[in-house]
Amino acid sequence: MAVYLPQTLEQLVRLGANITIDDVVYLPQTLSNLALIAKASGAHITISGGYLPQTLEELARIAGNNVTIVVKKPD
Repeated sequence: MAVYLPQTLEQLVRLGANITIDDVVYLPQTLSNLALIAKASGAHITISGGYLPQTLEELARIAGNNVTIVVKKPD
């Protein structure tokens, strides 16, 4: 599985690509940047992973309906 640099993801979202972040953990600041870009471009981000509730709340505040948070049962 490829792990993409934050700059690559940001460019994809700027172009309007919808992305899913799963099984890879990015810094909260990277996610916030992606959320801002998604809101501006109309792209959608789906996030699944071990992020703190505060991080997820911030993403929801920033991107609103441009972000989906996947809740999974712990392994």
